Amino acid sequence: MRRITLKELGESIERKKAELGYSGQDYVVRNSGKFRTESKRALLRNIEAAAKARGKEPTFKANY
Repeated sequence: MRRITLKELGESIERKKAELGYSGQDYVVRNSGKFRTESKRALLRNIEAAAKARGKEPTFKANY
């Protein structure tokens, strides 16, 4: 078994992302929300409303 450090692992991941043409932190395909239950949609709407009431944006973008 070959042992690597976390730094080496991170560098390896960054190289692989670059090879695939991904950059930054927004490389994950967003979930369309197509198959979400109504209760999950309601939860996401409540989270967004609570954040806006505090004058902030939600920490994540959600499709619902």
